[in-house]
This record gives sequence, C-alpha cells and structure tokens, in this order.
Amino acid sequence: MRWLSLFLLLSSLLTPAWSQDAKLTLKAAFEPATAQAGEEVTLVLSATVDPRYHAYGTREKTNVPVGLDAAKLKLGGLEVVGKAKIPMGVRKEAFGIETFPLPHEFKVTQKLKVPAGHKAGEIELSGELDYQVCDENSCLPPDVAQFQARLVVQDAPQNPAKAPSQAPVPQSTADGKVTITPLFGPASAKPGDTVKLILRVKVDARYHAYGTKETTNIPVALGGGKQQFGTLERVGEANIPPGERQVTFGVETFPLPHEFEVTQTLKVPASAKPGDVEVSGVLDYQICDENSCEPPAEATFKVALPIVAGTPTTQEPGKVAPDAPKAPQGEKPLGTKPGLKLIPDEKVSVSTRFEPTPARAGESVKMILKVQVLDPKYHAYGTKETTNIPVGLGRGNLKLDGLEAVGEAQVPPGSLHEVFGVETYPLPNDFEVTQVLNVPADKQPGNVVIQGSLDYQLCDDNHCEDAAAIDFRATLAIEAGAARAEFARKDAVAAPKNEASDSLLQGSLWALILACIGGGLFALVMPCTYPMIPITFSFFTKQADARGGKVMTLALMYGLGIVGMFTLIGVLAGVIGDKIVIFSAHWITNVVIGGAFVVFAMSLLGLITIQPPSFLMQAAGKGRAVGGTLGVLLMGATLVISSFTCTAPVVALLLLPAVQSGDAMLPAIGMAVFGLTMATPFVLLALLPGRVKALPRSGEWMNTLKVTLGFIELAAALKFFSNAEYAEQLHWLPREFFFGLWIVIFVSLAVYLWGLVPRASVGTGRRVGGLASLAFAGYCLYGALGYPLDFVMTALAPAYSLEDLSEKVIVIDEAGHPRAVDNYEAAFEYAKKNNKLLLVNFTGFTCTNCRMVERGILPAPSISPILREHFVEARLHMDNPKVIPADRWAVHVKLRQDLLEGRQTTPTYVTVDPKADKKLVEHILSGGPTAWEKGYRAFLEESLKATGRALPEAAK
Repeated sequence: MRWLSLFLLLSSLLTPAWSQDAKLTLKAAFEPATAQAGEEVTLVLSATVDPRYHAYGTREKTNVPVGLDAAKLKLGGLEVVGKAKIPMGVRKEAFGIETFPLPHEFKVTQKLKVPAGHKAGEIELSGELDYQVCDENSCLPPDVAQFQARLVVQDAPQNPAKAPSQAPVPQSTADGKVTITPLFGPASAKPGDTVKLILRVKVDARYHAYGTKETTNIPVALGGGKQQFGTLERVGEANIPPGERQVTFGVETFPLPHEFEVTQTLKVPASAKPGDVEVSGVLDYQICDENSCEPPAEATFKVALPIVAGTPTTQEPGKVAPDAPKAPQGEKPLGTKPGLKLIPDEKVSVSTRFEPTPARAGESVKMILKVQVLDPKYHAYGTKETTNIPVGLGRGNLKLDGLEAVGEAQVPPGSLHEVFGVETYPLPNDFEVTQVLNVPADKQPGNVVIQGSLDYQLCDDNHCEDAAAIDFRATLAIEAGAARAEFARKDAVAAPKNEASDSLLQGSLWALILACIGGGLFALVMPCTYPMIPITFSFFTKQADARGGKVMTLALMYGLGIVGMFTLIGVLAGVIGDKIVIFSAHWITNVVIGGAFVVFAMSLLGLITIQPPSFLMQAAGKGRAVGGTLGVLLMGATLVISSFTCTAPVVALLLLPAVQSGDAMLPAIGMAVFGLTMATPFVLLALLPGRVKALPRSGEWMNTLKVTLGFIELAAALKFFSNAEYAEQLHWLPREFFFGLWIVIFVSLAVYLWGLVPRASVGTGRRVGGLASLAFAGYCLYGALGYPLDFVMTALAPAYSLEDLSEKVIVIDEAGHPRAVDNYEAAFEYAKKNNKLLLVNFTGFTCTNCRMVERGILPAPSISPILREHFVEARLHMDNPKVIPADRWAVHVKLRQDLLEGRQTTPTYVTVDPKADKKLVEHILSGGPTAWEKGYRAFLEESLKATGRALPEAAK
C-alpha cells in the first residue's frame, strides 16, 4: 500500500502554504546572559525541525539553505561582530542530486558586542531566520522563523581587572591528534560568583575518545588530583559526556563525537581580590581508530579567569541575575523554564511547557511534554503499538495541585514498521505528549506545581529494555484577571490536527478503503446476498412498468439505502469503539470475535438459523409492497438485514483495525465504502433489469459455497480463541491440539465436497476443492508432528507445543533442541548430566525480537546443528512475573543480577559451563535482522572454543 501513501502525500502539495503548521521552532538566548559595556556576547538560536522534515546547511545549492541576515536584525543598540555561524550540512546524494540536510536539532550563532559606554539595563534583540524544509517526497515553500532574546547589561566595575587581550587559544598535544581550547563561562567573574571551566576538545577525525560509560578502553577523565584551580573552589564533579553506545562482535563501547566539551563548576571565594586567577590541569584520555588504539595519554591546559571588583552574586552561569531589570508591567513573558528530568542511563529526557503561560482562573491550558530519546539507536512506541509497551500518561500518575485533567493525554500513534511480518509502531526520537488541564474558576493567583510520570519502553533494532517510567515536574504560573475567550475551559479533548494527517500519510485510510472495497466485492457473492438479485429484479421491473421505465431516481435511492445502513453501523462502531479501543487487543475481544465466528459458521452450515429482530424484518419487508422513495429505501435496508449472517464476519474484520486506530471517523468512512461497493451492482441491475437474466441462478453451487465458508469460519474462530488463551497463559490450546482441530475441520470439508456425507453428485469444482482441503489438512498434520512450517503458518499457530506442557521438564522441540521453559535448575542439571553447555535465553512474552530469533534464527541451518549437539536452552521470560511461580521468578531475578550485572535488556543470551559453574560468553543482537544469524553463530562458536569443543560436521 506504500504507493498509495506516496500518492496521498503528493496530493497534499495542493494544500496552500499558509495552511501548513510550522515545521521549525526556534529558541533564542544570549551566552552569557549578562554582559558589561565593551564585552562580546553570542546570540544562540536553537532550532528544532519536525522529525519528518529537514532544513539545509550553507553548502546547499538545490534548496534554500538556513540563513541569518544581519541587516534584518533589530539590534537594540548592539553591534554585529563578523558573520553568523551556520552548520554546513551533511552531504547526501539521491538520483545524482547532491543535498546537504541538517540534523533535526541544530544551532546558529552570531557574535555581538555591547558598545562602550552603554548604560546598564536590558537590550531586546529580534529578527528572522530564513529556511526551507523538505521531507523525503517534497519541499515546502521558503519560510522564516521569528525570534527575540533579551540581554542584561550590568554596570562596569570601578576598578576592573585587565581583560584578556585575546580569545582563548587552542592547545594541542604533541602528536596533534587532540586539541583542547580552555575558557570560562562567563569570561570574567566577581567575588562570590560561580563559573564554569569549559574544555572544548577536538579529536582528529580518524580517531575517537570514549565517554564515562566506557569499560573496555580508557574513558575521558578530569581527575581532581591533577588540577590546579588557584584560589577557586571546586563545586561537584566534572561533567563529561557518557558516549554513544556501539556494539561490534558483541563488544560494547561508548565513543564520543570528534568534538565534545568537558565542564567543571568552580566558585570564586567571597574574599577574592581583583586580578587574574590561573587554572591549569590535565585531561586523561585514550583514542582509537577502526583498527587499533593508542596508549593512554594526557593533554595539559592552562587558562586565566579575570576577577573584577563588584558586589558578590550567586547566579549560575547563563542565568539572569536576581537584581536584573524586570520586564515592563503588562508585557507577555517569554515563557517558563522547562522542567527537565533524565533517567539514570540518560536515554530519555522530558521537558515541560504550557500554552498559555501564565494562565488565569477559569481557563484551559495545554501541558506539553517534549520527549527526547537521547540515544538515536533507541525508540519508544506510539498508541497503535500492540507488541511492546506504548508511551502513556496515566491519570493515576499525575498530581495536578487542584487543576483538572480534561480527557486522555494525546500521544502520537507511531509509524508502521514491519520486519519478518511483525508490525510495530515506533515513534521518532523527538515527540510530544499533550494533556489539557482546566484551571478552576476560583483558583487564586500564584504558582501551581504539577508532577507526574510518563510510561514507556525503549527498543533498538536488536533488543528491548524493560518497561520504565520517567518523572517530571513543572510549575505553571496563575495570574490575576478574567478568563480570556480564546482559552475558554474545555470539556473534551479533540485529537491533534496533525495526527489525522499522520494517519493518512501512513496509508491506514487508503488501506482501509481498499480492504472495504475487497470486502464488499466478496460479500456480493456470499450465499446470503446473492438471493437478493431476483428480489431486486422483481421489484424494479414492477416499478419500471408503473413509471414508464423511469427508475433512475428510485435506483439511486435504493443504493443510498444500502450505503446509509452500513454507514450507520460504522458510526455506531466509531462512537463505541472510541471508548473500548484500549481493549482491542484484550483476550475478551478475541473471545467475543471467536464466539461470533462460531455462531455465524453454524448458521452457514445450516445447524442454526440467525434471525434479525422481527420488527426490523417486518419494517424492511414493507419496502417490497410500498412504492416511491420510501419503498426503495426500505428495500436497501432489507438487503442489509437479510445478508447479515454472511456479511457480519466480514464487517467485523474490517471494523476492528478502524476502531483500533482511535479515529472515530475511520469506521464510518470504511463502512460507507463497503456499502457503496455492495450497492453499485444492485443499482446497475435496477437500471437494467434485463441484465439479470445473464447471471447464474442460485442453486446447488450457492449452497456449496455457503457450507464451505462455514467450515472456514470455524477454523478462523480457533485462531481468535488461541490468541485469548495465550494472552492469559492458560495453555488450553497447544500447537498439536490447534492443528488437530484444523485437520478435523478440513478433512470434514473434503468429505462434504466429495459428496460422501451427505450423499450428493459432484462436479469438477467440488472434486478440486475437496482435494485442496485434504492437502491443507495434511499440511496441518505435518505441523502438528513438530516439523517447521512456513512463516505464515508459524505465525498462525500457537507459540507453544504439548511437549512444553508435559511433566517432562526438558522437551525436545521440532528442530531437536533440548529446552526448559522458565526452569533454570532443570536445564542446568540436564546440561551437566549430558555433558552439554547451557544457553540462557533472557526473553519475554511481549518481546518482538525474541520471537523473531526463536522462530527464525535458532532453527536456521547454520545454527540448529550446534544447538542440537552441544547446548540445552533455558528460556526465561522476564516480563510477566504473574504467570511464573514466585520461586522461579526469584531465580530469574538473581540470574539477571549475577550473569548480566542487573541489565534488563531482552533478548540477551549467555552461555554457561555447568561443570565449572561459570559464565562463558554473553551475546546481544547487533547489526539489524539481516546480521543476526551470523552474529549468533559467532557467539556459539566462541562458547565452544572456550570449552575446547568442536563444531558438528553438519554445521561446518
């Protein structure tokens, strides 16, 4: 369906430019935030681009690059120093066209100077940033982003110390591979001030240093014992980046980018005298390229901090001093400082802002959580996710300090991603979660502190972290005044405007439309619908005779009746479904659908008769005796009601994904398309009643089709029951029982089609159909005996077998691999007794990658012989302690602590030598699904080598 998504995206270009939402947001600030006359400052513009789009750097020739025209700046008295610094962009080539896109977050800087003699006070600067954004398919028109920033100018001291004569000088190591530029922020300080020592480190492009999370090589460090801070006082530990996680051949490293910063907070004593304080020290590091590492080394640095006379202050660098001039009365504040919280491993951050701010009593305010997944290899999941844990902001997690939450939090749905037939809905690395809050009418002015936590789960291409939560805290200012009309209280929350468009771009609407067209065509030949053809013919023949052949209006009204009935069903499903969407993947849903399929199957097999309510049938039946518009509308209702037994299962399957989307309009749209597809042939028959003579008469073939569909619906019902019982881990329908029931169903269908029971004459079609049904039953027998099936049938079959449930703790699966499920002790003893190694598989019931490895990698020809010959698998589920006995779950937790040092990623694999009772090799997936098999074999071979074992002949 992707070409339909592309077509819809291209058609969106017809939308006028002014209707587009802003795709680039801009924040402006001065560094430092305070200055004195004659000093230089830096205007920093921090740009964030919608993750679906990108802007362009200065090297761009095809599109419009980002630009900052100094002539358009309203400087407020400041002087421009040099040109703005704008990133060049990263070269990208497609179809021979060279472009230079920027990352989704980038900075533009401009040096400015406070004129000598400028008076103390506040300077406001404003301007525009030129840009153009494009996605993978098209570009939006060039646009501008407006910004403003304020700089506080302080009085110059009476006896200022001598300012540095030049800018900070880079200091290189002897081999020239590492350069350190030391400087202070701010560049000078007064007694009592707190400053930051900033070391800007640049590493040769062929090499990289390592962050604080590095355990294999030597990480960057700023040891306190090697630093000379003069009279300055050290505050806390140095801030060094953790590094970006990389895994190569199972080895985990945390390299840093080629340019990074190390900072150390220092405090000027209150008793300090004016003058220069010299600071020097040593930075420890080790650099490596792709092939080898240099020996550990040191880089020295030296820098001076001018201390100027003045009143001691306590503000942090970059913050406005408490006594700075305040904004004029009545001026709208620039905004509130976002609350920021990082989880311990620094993979996620959350910042909070409010719209509007400040708010007033009686208004609605939107709380916006901007979530950033800091590690680009990981992603969280949207609301459409059913395999992993989606992002959620539950009401129980919010402490609103008297405010009222309106509706549910709005979380993006995620973008469809399919690997090995498994669908997931990951989110971009930057996304927003919004919650509308009402401020009570009697709320007094002041600050409201809001606390909460956001639930999520992170996964990369190879494994998933455990479900987690991140806390946040933010302060909303409530000001005095009457409630403003534009921020009037809300009683319900509408879905964000861009969410619908996202859904359209993902192809879900077009996929639903095509599915409903296909479903409508299928329903036309169903046994319950086909008999309506002669009824239609008879009715319109009489109407044509009475009206002199003029039946166009009546025919269209007849079609409208059909479409209207199905659309009404869609509307009702949308209204109800919006409230039960969170249960769409629940076991109850699967039981209900499975039960409905059984009932409909029994009806098609002739075992029961489903009759719609008599009052509906009576009302609809009057259409055959009533002429005019009312008559044909009732005729349309008659078709819908009488075909209910056959069309209901089709309608249910079409409505389920539409309801799961959370968009109340999709079910109505889908059913309207379904009804239109069914109505069109009947309208044509109404206009040309003579054509009905060319259609085959409903007879024995129609009954054969009806019974065949009944058997197929019985088989489909079993799949829904299987989903329900596996979700609850009831173990009532293992693979052998499941396929056994399918064998009975399809053998019975073959017996029926061959005319054995009941006795009937058969033609070529029934003979071929019976043979196909018997062949499929044989294929099910092949699967029931434990042989591997194709991917589709493997996905349909239950995930466990009868042997898994037997009293035999160790079972041999269809590939010949010995395995114990959630029983480490049994696997350990079996491996020790049979001179095998133990493969500990930390897996999960809801882990997508775990399933793909267990079904696709472990049975692979290059892996299976090694497992069969040398290993016993202990498959330990780590994500649902409720279905695992407490004593075994305690073993799981202890093993994770002992073997993985508490790490909670799944899947993770560890080999253990049971004779020596020691860990051999640990393995996590890397390189994406295409590289998993090769990496897994290398992991097993390394384990064999560690114990002196040889590869089996079948694996060589």
